[in-house]
Amino acid sequence: MPLVEKHPDLALVGRWLYLKPVRHLLRGILIERTGEADRFRPWWAVAPLCEPERAFPLNWATMISSSARRLWFWQDEEISTDFAAALEEQALPQLRAIATLDDFMAFADSPERFSLTAFRWYHLRSVGVDAARGDLETARKTCVELMGGRTKWSVPSMREEFDRVTGELGPLLAANDRAGMARLLHEWETYTVEQLKIGHIYEPTPFPLERMAG
Repeated sequence: MPLVEKHPDLALVGRWLYLKPVRHLLRGILIERTGEADRFRPWWAVAPLCEPERAFPLNWATMISSSARRLWFWQDEEISTDFAAALEEQALPQLRAIATLDDFMAFADSPERFSLTAFRWYHLRSVGVDAARGDLETARKTCVELMGGRTKWSVPSMREEFDRVTGELGPLLAANDRAGMARLLHEWETYTVEQLKIGHIYEPTPFPLERMAG
């Protein structure tokens, strides 16, 4: 693929172009299928590796637009040039700038950018990220709020994730068990990497939590 040859930090895995290496963050470009065989939708997206996932979450995804047309078609004679230009202008600079969990927090916390999924309101996801970043006070506070059962995150449709965060990570936060937190976060991270089949571009590294004094 010409884009991968041109940009050595890209790796094609299925319908995703991932930025590599993968360290605590998923950063990628999705070539999404549509109901029409000749048409596709490209997105660039980023997500933290602080929960076990079976697919790349699209909570923080942005559509890649075409300057020449409203839609993307495989049979367009200019598709290769236009698509590469759009990725290099709209997606790659943004993705490369998000290199750490702190970078992700700053990016994903914007209500202007993500009106429905701004990270400040996404309590189920923020507990793991805050724990991984070493902000245990905030992670504990959010977890206690979740366990109170009065937030929207305890609804039945989110029960599996709710129970995982409050039932597995919550007790470790309450006990200030840093080693246990790190072990669990690494287990979740490894699970996602295996599910996405990106082990060849994954570099296991300590979480910020592990680099801080206990």
